Amino acid sequence: MNGVVFLVGLAFALALADAAAAAKIYKWTDERGVTHYGESIPPEYKDSPAAVMQGGITVRKIDAATSPNQHKTTTDDKAAREEKQRAFEQRRRDLALVNTYTSTKEIDDARDRTLQIPLQAIRSLDPRLKKAQERLNALQRQATGLAESGKQVPDGLSQDIADQKAEVDGFKAELDRHQAQVQAIRAKYDEDKKRYVELTQR
Repeated sequence: MNGVVFLVGLAFALALADAAAAAKIYKWTDERGVTHYGESIPPEYKDSPAAVMQGGITVRKIDAATSPNQHKTTTDDKAAREEKQRAFEQRRRDLALVNTYTSTKEIDDARDRTLQIPLQAIRSLDPRLKKAQERLNALQRQATGLAESGKQVPDGLSQDIADQKAEVDGFKAELDRHQAQVQAIRAKYDEDKKRYVELTQR
């Protein structure tokens, strides 16, 4: 009988131990730096950093709540850092600009040298695009003539038209890319020249 009572008591004690291990305990620190533990965090410390413990192990940390003033300070600090970085980059570009050129003519000459490659590519593409477009037009006229005479357009002709159109589209895309490059180069050097004038006139 005593053995049965002992076993029941032991099982009950183990159940209590498991329940205690499964229970969540909160850990927080008050304004004096004293650490507290409890089943819940008092309202006055709900915005303070805390931790959730289970079985004596920290399973989750709770960060301190950010007040509106703290959030504004953090945002202001970030904006100040970004503005400082922008100012640093501007000073670096300005220094490189005045150390690289001695006149606006040198900037124009550098622009013209940089433009040579894309402009040459455009000059090379123009006649190739024109010939490819003429071949496509001829194939399309041939297909139209067959269709108007009531004849079926051969699969081979349809494939030739598709291939030729793809070639024309490829030339146009490449031409657009080089033209966009030319515009970007002109805009970049125009901005550099404008900034150079501002810096040297100071």
